[in-house]
Amino acid sequence: MKAEPTTAAAIAAMRPTAGTAAGRKPLSGADMRRTLDEASRTVRQELTDVPLAVQGELPAGLDGVLFRNGPGRFERGGQRYAHPFDGDGHIVRLDIGPKGVRYSNRFVRTAEFVAEEAAGRMCFRGFGSNLPGGLLANLLRMRFKNAANTSVVWHAGRLLALWEGGAPHRLDPHTLDTLGTEDFDGGLRNPLPPPARWLSGSLPFAAHPRLDAVTGELFSFGLMFGVRNRLFLYRVDRDGQMAPPRMYPLPRFSFVHDFAVTRRWLCFLLPHADFDVPRALLGLSTPVGSLRLATERPMQALLIPRAGGAPRLLDCGPGFVFHIAQGFDRDDGALVLDVLRYVDYPAFDDLDTLFADPPPDSLPHLERLVLEPDTGRFEVRSWTERGAELPTTESGALGEPRRFIYSIGAPRERRAPFFTAIQRLDTETGELRVLDLAPDLPGEPIPVAGADGGAGWLLSLVHRAGQSRTDLLVLRTSDLSIVATASLPQVVPLGFHGCWVPRAEIGSA
Repeated sequence: MKAEPTTAAAIAAMRPTAGTAAGRKPLSGADMRRTLDEASRTVRQELTDVPLAVQGELPAGLDGVLFRNGPGRFERGGQRYAHPFDGDGHIVRLDIGPKGVRYSNRFVRTAEFVAEEAAGRMCFRGFGSNLPGGLLANLLRMRFKNAANTSVVWHAGRLLALWEGGAPHRLDPHTLDTLGTEDFDGGLRNPLPPPARWLSGSLPFAAHPRLDAVTGELFSFGLMFGVRNRLFLYRVDRDGQMAPPRMYPLPRFSFVHDFAVTRRWLCFLLPHADFDVPRALLGLSTPVGSLRLATERPMQALLIPRAGGAPRLLDCGPGFVFHIAQGFDRDDGALVLDVLRYVDYPAFDDLDTLFADPPPDSLPHLERLVLEPDTGRFEVRSWTERGAELPTTESGALGEPRRFIYSIGAPRERRAPFFTAIQRLDTETGELRVLDLAPDLPGEPIPVAGADGGAGWLLSLVHRAGQSRTDLLVLRTSDLSIVATASLPQVVPLGFHGCWVPRAEIGSA
């Protein structure tokens, strides 16, 4: 079924209702690239428990720790990584409570990070970076660096730093010391015969697990290339015990970053964004350099029954999706997904071209995708013409619809992926609230629930353009008003994902 066009009345209802930086000088590509370079510089110091000055008033009920992960080192031995996704994982810890805000930061001590620190040079290939030295230096170098740089999650008393294609790394939640890789008491040991087990002794654990705040279960997945491509599904109970992984064949080895869990389904969107794996493994290309998106072909939704059973594969329109904001089942049996869809895969490895001459429709947009598993029919509609990314929702039971979706965003006229706004979409009314901070760059807005189910807050790290400064913003979820600001003692590069842990769960050091 074709996407239904958004009506003029719907567009009017979705117009922003908060400040939008109207009247400011439009940002040029050079301005945007310069600011992005400022926000992508290697962190040189690791600090511990530094008190921060706070402007405004911290909410009385805000008491816990914000953890956030992202690339923190972008070069080795004078050689800059060729892709921003290859930067070494850097964890920020912000202790927020009645006594104020205190800041700590640490790099994740993966085995690869430790080896490269000792050598003073690049020793491993990355997602988008080959080793210096051309083909001979990369030929059959099949061990890729686990950058541990994408997300950080708290579950069953464990703080885990996550990356796309490797094992999690467990961290001390108070000191941020790296305690080693986490295999869930052997649950992530690779059960496959050689040569698959020779390439990796551990199964991959994706960077987007899904936590059910009611049952305490954590769901995740991993993709593994081979003669037969495989999808592994993981379920970890509230006590941290992993059930035996479920394994499913894949029609092809595609790029899947996120998934949705509902009462009935585990849903994976498989774009025709496929890796030329032999070319990448031979060193002729980086993995991202071998990625090709066939925009004329539809994505496919792989639906796996949560209770077990045969999967279903449905066509659901072209494009590419990094993030799924939420998924739930309707009473009529339809599966509803709110997704951030790109028309094409963004060329993050070629920023000069991306900002000098961005292609049209290069920003992702928040869309609602409705799938009918029994008939194979689908429909799509756009929530807003503004660009959006890094969506979040309040925690709760998996598969229950969330009314509000928070994200970073950009106005429709911007073509380069340069997000300067914090946004809140009301999925019941279609209202979109926007706080545009241009030219500053906010990070993922992380919701924190208010006391007794009341209105809560959003936490976001913001890069201040041209000021060599990163601030923590505390906003009301109800109207996106800023209630407190704390300036960090160093510039923190733009990151990806984080989590909030209440004081009652994490305790004191």
